[in-house]
Amino acid sequence: MTDQLPANPVSAAVRGAFDVGARLRHARFFHPRGVRLSGRFRAEPEFTRLFGAGDRATIARLSKGVGTPGGVPDILGLAFRVLDRDEKPWDFALATTGQGVAARLSLTVARGWHSARFGSLLPYQWDDSGPLWVLAEPDPGQPPGASLSSLARHVHEHQIGYTVSVAGFGSGRRTVGHLSLRAADPGEHRTDFYDPVLNHPAEVSLLPRAVQWLRESAYDGSRRGRGAEDRETGRVEVLPPR
Repeated sequence: MTDQLPANPVSAAVRGAFDVGARLRHARFFHPRGVRLSGRFRAEPEFTRLFGAGDRATIARLSKGVGTPGGVPDILGLAFRVLDRDEKPWDFALATTGQGVAARLSLTVARGWHSARFGSLLPYQWDDSGPLWVLAEPDPGQPPGASLSSLARHVHEHQIGYTVSVAGFGSGRRTVGHLSLRAADPGEHRTDFYDPVLNHPAEVSLLPRAVQWLRESAYDGSRRGRGAEDRETGRVEVLPPR
């Protein structure tokens, strides 16, 4: 169970701004259009205590943050949901960021799917760890441009993959696992809504908590503005990988 959103003017203002923005766009405020994917995630032995062993069912969405047309570069997004060791949803929402310690805190524009390097922007704490950023790097062979239509064509014919890792302050990357994705069949993708603030194991928290309250206010406002499902929709199940 997550903490309740604080009832204060700042969170209300953020929620209202994203509500209005989503209404004007008739879509989510950021990452309005995307490609739906399905597949599996296999964690490294070190991390099976959180994810469980073997192939974990996964749905995902690749998107453009601003929604620039065609192959015009944009801040790209990778959101995915993994069923954790207790068969509960664990959501990640990553965007293209810098890769160095300081650069992880800044969004970056990517020229294509093949070169996109994704990060959580803000860190996590897993168990009693220090701050950890979640990162994802694409396997070779993805489309060179940033077009959603070219990506959609590609994933209907080819599987794509990402190496997911974590990195802290002054520490090297540790591989968490590998994400394998393909175009989703209609019955596999029951939601377009990913909420990393709401959906994560009890041993995991997002840092800093005050910023996460504002982030959830933004999520909530964007959902309301486009007439989306309520927050409990985030608990939707994922079909097992085929």
